[in-house]
This record gives sequence, structure tokens and C-alpha cells, in this order.
Amino acid sequence: MGTANARAAKNGEPVGMARSTLAVVANTEKLGKDDRRHLRDALAGAGHVDPEWIDVTGGSAATAATKKALKHGATTVLVCGGDGTVRAAAEAMVGTAARLAILPCGTANLLASGLGLPSTIDDVVDMLVAGGERRIDSATCNDRTFNVMAGVGFDVAMLGGAEDGKERLGMLAYIGSAVREARHRKTFALTVTVDGKRCFSGRSSCLLVGNAGRLKGGVVAFPGASSTDGLLHVAVVTATGLRQWGTLVTRVLIRRQRWSGQAQFASGAAITVKFEKKQRFELDGGVKSQAKRLEFESRPRSLTVCAPVS
Repeated sequence: MGTANARAAKNGEPVGMARSTLAVVANTEKLGKDDRRHLRDALAGAGHVDPEWIDVTGGSAATAATKKALKHGATTVLVCGGDGTVRAAAEAMVGTAARLAILPCGTANLLASGLGLPSTIDDVVDMLVAGGERRIDSATCNDRTFNVMAGVGFDVAMLGGAEDGKERLGMLAYIGSAVREARHRKTFALTVTVDGKRCFSGRSSCLLVGNAGRLKGGVVAFPGASSTDGLLHVAVVTATGLRQWGTLVTRVLIRRQRWSGQAQFASGAAITVKFEKKQRFELDGGVKSQAKRLEFESRPRSLTVCAPVS
């Protein structure tokens, strides 16, 4: 039993979320048997002896599973999985009064890391008991939900190159893939419009659109950006070759990327990107199909996330 649960039991207080109906959506590819048992025991200790539990075998299935849980009356949905599972679940929860809780089980865990959410089972259950929450922005790309980042070019190729090794090597798989792509990544032609005003037209090696500024490990992709500012932030990267990419990465680490000479930045509520040729894009680390035009829109304070009490 976690610390908050133990305190409540000791003081004779009701354990668990008395006013909340909990459902669990668990990606069986990410949450192992031992962790499943641990989570069930921890939830039972918090008063949730038999919550609705919906298993999914892939991240994309979490949308339908979450809709099912909400239809059955869930007011809090605990999503166990990686970024793809969390993104898909959020697709069903944006604009509702229900709370999204996250047990991060993936490699990057971008949303949980960016928001500073707990990562262990006991700490997540304690967070549920405490009842803290945050209302954050969400966003759409061609009507698909994302919460952290969308991208085209370099990062799509990096994600694809790391796919086979990420379960075994973790973040090292992404680093190795990034080095390979930095050496050979070619540029592509695009035009970027922010709130109706053209801000870039030319060739780029990578396009990033962020709904938040902070990524894993405290890395800040967009200085000054937050998940509650009501804005989307776009970076058009022109770096090519290891030297230029190395300079840009160094600038990112010291939060001086705006002066690197390899990236242009803008912010707004709506962003349109047009490509000369179709490009694959990614949303919160999941690679999607090709598109010749991407329409991004911010949805301010549209998603409620369980968070530690501040």
C-alpha cells in the first residue's frame, strides 16, 4: 500500500476516490504480468477492488476502449502504456469532464515526462487517491489528437529507425537512429502559415509542431512554451549533416536554439503546412500515413490529467 493509502487507513478515512468511478485501459504489450498484479493490488488497497479493466493489444485500440469506459460511467480512466496508447486514449477524452490518469510503460513517455507525472505504480495510485488534477491544452493534426509533439522529416525517420531496437535498447535506439539520419537526411520543400500569415517557404530537414515545451529528461524543445498557454509552437529546422545537427542539439541542451541559425520559430493558435510532395508525419512518437497538407489547431484547456497535488 502506498504512503497516501496507508495514511488514510491509519486515520480511519475512506481510502480511494469516493466521488470517482475508475476504469483501467491497459496495453498488454507494455504492462507485464507482474506489474498487472501489482497494480490490481495497489488499486484494491485504495478502495478499487474491481474496477472496469479493458485490455488492448496495441496503442491505437485505446480510443475505442476509452470510449467504452466513458460510456459505462468512468470518471477517471487510468491508461497503462506508452505514448501511442496515451494519445489514443486522450482522443476519446478531450472535451469531456473525465480525468486521464497515466501509468507510463513506454520508452519515451513524452506526456508523463513533460508534465512531471509519477512513473511507479505505487506513486500513480497515491496520486489518484490525493485527487490532484491539471487542465491542459490538447491539439489536432488533420483532426487527430496529439498532446505533446508532431513532426515531419528527420524525427519521423529517426522513430522508424529506432522501432526494432527500442524495446531492447530503450533511448539508445533513438540516439543511434538519430546519428544515422543526421548524416544522410535530405531536405524537402514546404510552406508554413501561422494564424493566416506565411512565416516560412523553402526547404527543411525537419518540421516540429509542439503543444508543450518540455520533453523527456528536462529537454526543452520550445523555450517559454507550456501545455497551458493556448498556443502551438512550430520549428522549421534546416540543419543538414552531423556538424549542423550537432550544433543545433548543443543549442537545444543549453536552451539557445533560437540563435543556432538552423531553426526558425513561430507560435499561434492554428498552423497550416503544405508540402511539395507527400510526407509521412508523426504524432506523439507514432508514425502515421503520408499527407501533402497538415492542419494544426490548438484546443486550450480541453484535457483533464491526474497530477500530483502541488
